[in-house]
Amino acid sequence: MKNIIVGTSGHVDHGKTCLIKAVTGMDTDRLKEEKKRGITIENGFADFTYGDYNISIIDVPGHEKFVRNMLMGIGGIDLVLLVVGLDEGVMPQTVEHFRILSMLDIKKGIIVYTKRDLIDDDMWVEMVKEDARDLVKGTFMEGAPEIEVSSYTGLNIDRLKEMIVENIDDSLLKNDSDDLFRLPIDRVFTIDGFGTVITGTLTEGRVNVQDEIMLYPKMIPTKVRNIEVHNENVKTAFAGQRTALNLLNLKKEEIERGSVLATVGGLNPSMMLDVKLEVFRDSERSIINDSRVHFYSGASEAVARVVLLDRDTVGPGESCYAQLRLEEEIVTRRNDRFIVRFLSPLITIGGGVILEETPRKHKRNDERALDALKVKDSGNDKDILEVLIKENILDVSSLSRKMRLPKERTESLINELQNDSKIVVLKNRTAVHNEYIDIIGRIAKGILEEYHRENAMSFGLQKEDFKSRVLVKSGIKDKKLLDEIVSILEERKVIKIEENTVSLFGFKVNISKDLTDRILKKYQQAKFEMPTVDDIVNAEKDKKNARHAIDLLEREGKLVRLNYMYYIAKEFYDTAFEAVRDITEKNGSMALAEFRDRIGTSRKYAIPILEYMDEKKITKMNGEVRVWNLNS
Repeated sequence: MKNIIVGTSGHVDHGKTCLIKAVTGMDTDRLKEEKKRGITIENGFADFTYGDYNISIIDVPGHEKFVRNMLMGIGGIDLVLLVVGLDEGVMPQTVEHFRILSMLDIKKGIIVYTKRDLIDDDMWVEMVKEDARDLVKGTFMEGAPEIEVSSYTGLNIDRLKEMIVENIDDSLLKNDSDDLFRLPIDRVFTIDGFGTVITGTLTEGRVNVQDEIMLYPKMIPTKVRNIEVHNENVKTAFAGQRTALNLLNLKKEEIERGSVLATVGGLNPSMMLDVKLEVFRDSERSIINDSRVHFYSGASEAVARVVLLDRDTVGPGESCYAQLRLEEEIVTRRNDRFIVRFLSPLITIGGGVILEETPRKHKRNDERALDALKVKDSGNDKDILEVLIKENILDVSSLSRKMRLPKERTESLINELQNDSKIVVLKNRTAVHNEYIDIIGRIAKGILEEYHRENAMSFGLQKEDFKSRVLVKSGIKDKKLLDEIVSILEERKVIKIEENTVSLFGFKVNISKDLTDRILKKYQQAKFEMPTVDDIVNAEKDKKNARHAIDLLEREGKLVRLNYMYYIAKEFYDTAFEAVRDITEKNGSMALAEFRDRIGTSRKYAIPILEYMDEKKITKMNGEVRVWNLNS
């Protein structure tokens, strides 16, 4: 079955609720006050099946005071019924509702003229139709199909059902990907023995019994105990269905207006949004920079300050890029539509589309930010994905959710960007743009250039010291990410890593031969009674380069580093090595004293030599003696 969401729109008392009852047999006015006053206050919901389609209908309030509730209910609509009562024609709320609909990227609609049984004057009917056609001229509903109905007599009700299905565009059906599950909550209650139950229209993805999901923006984890769709228990609910979920470990009091259920990690609460903002073409007012407005998107509502990024004012019929800075956290996704109303007077002024749901704070007239927004607004999927990777370091799943695309499609686009040498995909399937790697490369080069200037005779920075400095200067938080980028820089011959030091690729140390010869001679003269590193360094005027000279002698194989304190001349280490092998081969084992006496030194110097051989698995302790390690 295909799941469709149909919304109604129109002035109060034009018969929207009666029309839905005639189509579905369900009365969507459930509150006592609604029945008493004869108007819809809260959004109502009904459904019917026609052929291969499950069709959910949202009955939105028409009275001006209840526009706020109407805004909450119209997210995710596939087709709209613009209801015009033939007894009154186009009225103020008809106009405001339609303005809102024109901002929500709804592709299809039907103009439904109700109360045909009350009107005998055909000229009046034609006048009402002309007014309705003028209202929708130049919009997605220009040339939309029209139908006259009577909910009282049943005139054309069956034909209306057919028209709804005929006008569904199957290419626009919602994405059922598990990763994209999102359900804005519009009702919450408790049932004895079951606990908390929420209802809402599943706008994206799917959800299964036993799925672990999360309540946003509070970030409270929960689990799906039971699912009901159209009053039937099911294992899975799909996008486009009115859905009730029985949730575990979630209290009714924790769920507030604007709460949304989604996959764990599927949404990111934010207090800023990058948007394309548009003012209604027939508006009598403009939006100026720094205005405060009411913001509505799906179930979310907040007060926001409007920062216009490339101008001071946006007037009727105009659009521009803006950043909305909210007074509380909400959750949205890229390409969600939104509506804004002035704080005072409380009138609907415009709306638009969300281009980035978790942006950085922008300065006005920032060309780089504006260029990125232009791509997000009108670029193709590949271009948009590249911009997102430039701005964020995310794994494939997160990029899929941000793009609102199936993983398979996102993977395909990532492969194309890789083939174009635009990005690199790391081992954990995180995508990194090459521009970012170049930035880290420049930071790394700067750090090493400065180090080499100050330490011309050093082979390079200690690896961990190098990484720490890069972390600080780059702002990278993930050490594993840095490790992979460092490996890429090494592959690209930006840096060179040898043993535990990092240097610029092509850097060569330039240490005075007199200095190295003098230090080597001291070790050779000492034979087995090695001086400490401090002894050598303190005896030289150029203490810093004395340490570097010792490192160079080790790298050249002229010294062997026994530990942090002792080095030994290579020829004397070789003599010690042969002594150990000779003693252990003849005797089967070797005591410390035997080794000490063979090389003619004291216990103080014999111990570090033997401990080094233990560390290198040349020998191993066996009680109080050492044996030759046969695996060496």
